[in-house]
Amino acid sequence: MHQLERSHISYLVSYADEKFSPFEKGKNPPTPIDSIVTEAKTTAELLINHYVRMQGQVLAQMIRKSVETRDWLNTIEPRNVRSVMRRMVEEVTVIDKQVGLLFEEGFRKSDGSETSRTFTYSVTKGGNGGYPYSSSHSGLGDSSLLSNIQKLFFEKIEVFGNVEFTKLSIVTGVIKIALKALVECVRLRTFGKYGLQQMQVDAHYLQIYLWRYVSDEQLVRVLLDEVISSTIGRCRDPVLMEQSVVELICENS
Repeated sequence: MHQLERSHISYLVSYADEKFSPFEKGKNPPTPIDSIVTEAKTTAELLINHYVRMQGQVLAQMIRKSVETRDWLNTIEPRNVRSVMRRMVEEVTVIDKQVGLLFEEGFRKSDGSETSRTFTYSVTKGGNGGYPYSSSHSGLGDSSLLSNIQKLFFEKIEVFGNVEFTKLSIVTGVIKIALKALVECVRLRTFGKYGLQQMQVDAHYLQIYLWRYVSDEQLVRVLLDEVISSTIGRCRDPVLMEQSVVELICENS
């Protein structure tokens, strides 16, 4: 990539020197290629990081509005994935296609399993629909340790870090911003039993679709684990829906 940038810039500079140089041909001072290459790379990095932040903020605002305008304490039992989650997946798909026209795929880090495709919140997996939590909070001794491990992974995620010039890295950056906004939003709301279950359905839906757009599948899983953990912490009656029911709702959506 660096050699490609340099060859293109060298050609353009040579052409400009030949056509527009005010000096006599063969006597004009050479244009400094290295400094132009460096400036071009810096500018490109700024532009692509700005693009990621802007696209991420658009999705984050959409998510924020959907969470803040809903009565999560008194909502009804979930029967569908919320439309905002379907729209988010649609928007990410569009971004992925647009970015793919300009950038190569990039490297995908995989955990070598199908856990991301069959999402059961592996970090906090337990006996109640895939989670260690129930209305009586049984077994919290073991799950607290798992929760702490999960938080270590979550805290290591750099949401606004620099992105690479690949499709996977760019789209991953957008998704990180959106999911981090979802985590922050649920921490400010109070949930009832069905509010928690709706978030459980939404998170599962996002996982089964978003993993294919990111460079590291575990990143999406950890962020959505944190969404559910934070929702449970803000729930007055934390009873989760059976995982088989969650999967059926998502399939029908």
